[in-house]
Amino acid sequence: MAGDMDEMRSGATTGSLAAGGNVPAASSPQVQAQTSASAGEAGLLLEAFETFTRVSTSLESAFEQLKERAERLSEELEVRNRQLKRSLRERAEARNYLRRILEHLPCGVMVLDTRGNVTLCNPVAAALLGEPEVRPNRARPRARHVRNRTLRECFMNPHSPAGASGETEIAHEIHGQKRILALSGTPLMDSAGSHIGTLHIIRDVTQIKALEEQNKRGERLSAMGEMAVELAHEIRNPLGSIELFASLLENELPRDTDPSRWASNIRIGSRSLNNIVSNMLHFANPLTPTFTGVDLHQIVREILSFMEPITSQRDIQVQVHLEATHPTIRGDRELLKQMILNLVQNSVQAMPSRGSLILRTRDLTSRLDNTQSGRMELSIEDTGLGIAPENLGRIFDPFFTTNKNGSGLGLSVVHQIVEQHAGIITVASEVNKGTVFTIAFQKVGEIPNAA
Repeated sequence: MAGDMDEMRSGATTGSLAAGGNVPAASSPQVQAQTSASAGEAGLLLEAFETFTRVSTSLESAFEQLKERAERLSEELEVRNRQLKRSLRERAEARNYLRRILEHLPCGVMVLDTRGNVTLCNPVAAALLGEPEVRPNRARPRARHVRNRTLRECFMNPHSPAGASGETEIAHEIHGQKRILALSGTPLMDSAGSHIGTLHIIRDVTQIKALEEQNKRGERLSAMGEMAVELAHEIRNPLGSIELFASLLENELPRDTDPSRWASNIRIGSRSLNNIVSNMLHFANPLTPTFTGVDLHQIVREILSFMEPITSQRDIQVQVHLEATHPTIRGDRELLKQMILNLVQNSVQAMPSRGSLILRTRDLTSRLDNTQSGRMELSIEDTGLGIAPENLGRIFDPFFTTNKNGSGLGLSVVHQIVEQHAGIITVASEVNKGTVFTIAFQKVGEIPNAA
């Protein structure tokens, strides 16, 4: 633009000189006037171009400043956008994290608004109450209340523990199963302190209540057991005296007379009662075994001799096959006697009249080379009533019995004693044909004076 102005100035000067070349300047007043006017117009034009140049420069400067400001605003906007995206992402992650926590809580969570509409119901609460699941920030087709009337009244009643801040327990049936639910609630407030609903926590305490009840039964049984032990100790001493005097009386009376049979019945009844008392004492307070070398054959003979009056009275044929070589095991003599006595008495009770009782021992052999395995087996077989298949798995449970006159402790004590001696007991039975109890023990070989 400055170059154009210079060209215009040069052109004006050249025109004046050209005009003066033909006609002298001083010779014509008209020419001088024209020259003066042309010079004035050129000055105005030059001034206008200079003004335009200044304005253009100012506009260019303003444009550059505006451009710089726009760039700064763009950068700031980009930073704000990134911050906003990060904030939204963090909020979404926090919301998903809280939702996952809510869905995996071990207790039920339910939120009701002030009208009683369910606004949140996690999966556990839905399963416990039989209500549809309602997730947070999830549109519902329509507002709805808790369907169960009892639960709804409990949730909405501000004076009930579940409607305030305490806890109450109610019985609730879901899918045909009765459950015990513990409900607790707390008010929800907004930022202004206005009440907007209630938060309720639901816990299934069915198993806890069952365990508490079981514990109470255990405490009652423990108290009864202690009382039974005291009674058993008090009864046991007179029983010994009764059996002794009945035996003496039987020996003094003529045989095959009614008084002699009565004395025999007293002696037999005393022995049975004494065995029941012994089982009760062992079950309530199991003895710690004192292990020595014990001849199992000798114990079998002692028990059969002890039970002879009962087997004879019931016309039971006793067969004994003691075939094990060196039948010495490591055990507690008194406990093993109690074990065999219980098994023999159990077989006798299964045969109300007549039958066969078979006691057998044998050596066990190795399945690999058919050599002795160092173990022996004792089996006690009867031809009694047998055990129903559905009861076989329960016969060793305490207090389980199918005999209305039994205590249900005999076989339980047998199982305890077998375990104390590291033995293995099995049972095979057929209804109306009989039962076989088999016990395997580890032998220790011959021990001098083991008996």
